[in-house]
Amino acid sequence: MLSELPQTYSLQDVLAFREKGAFDEAYTIFCEIIHNESRWSKVGEVYILWAELELLANYNARKALELLDKAQEMGYSLTALYYAKRAQALWITGERQMALQCYERSVAADSCLSYLSDYAKALSCMNDKRAMRVWQQVLDRDPKSFLAHAYIGWEAAKSGAKEKGLLMSKRAEEFASSATDFFELGHLYHESEKFQSAINKYLEAKKLGYIDQGLLYAAIADCYLSLGDESQAHKYAELAMSSKPENYYVKDVWQKYQSCDGSC
Repeated sequence: MLSELPQTYSLQDVLAFREKGAFDEAYTIFCEIIHNESRWSKVGEVYILWAELELLANYNARKALELLDKAQEMGYSLTALYYAKRAQALWITGERQMALQCYERSVAADSCLSYLSDYAKALSCMNDKRAMRVWQQVLDRDPKSFLAHAYIGWEAAKSGAKEKGLLMSKRAEEFASSATDFFELGHLYHESEKFQSAINKYLEAKKLGYIDQGLLYAAIADCYLSLGDESQAHKYAELAMSSKPENYYVKDVWQKYQSCDGSC
């Protein structure tokens, strides 16, 4: 996806860390490159990568949108990636209809499974009736897709088809093998407001070595806040802040905890 970017040894390091899920390391190296090599300041694709890292490492949607505007000003060739990152940033800022349009443009430019799955997730979270059809496309192309089974199960349950929902959810758990898979399951339960189930899956992701622990702890704290368990929320909010204090989601959860003030 990013192979079209101008390559140096340092940029390859950035991409290698990114692929491993070590987003903080990738971001640190990238910032050093930008600081030391001014030639990249004229390359639109580099601003797209920068925006992606802002989202992955810092959850900073506003900064990501500014960088994507810069990429548009410079010109770029990575159309699908540009719209995918703009969609993610807009989703975080709450501009979800605009985000959905960007996801659509991303898939129109490149219908690979990654972009198609992101689009399908957005449709599911918006309770859009097209979600099931798009997830079925993902499943047809990858019959062992963990995400497709998980979200089709969710869609089926929402529509009242409980048996199908349960069957697909069980299959999803059979296909879940990585820390990222269990984090995604946690996120799905989180979105479904099944907070204890979400916590269980997040903790499973932790056991399997999920790298971005600041984000993981913040998500767990967020669930405990929703459950009204202030003690556990405090524990995980503090862990999140000690791991990743500059991350916007971490800061948001910390502020939610502080504003709770015993009323959770």
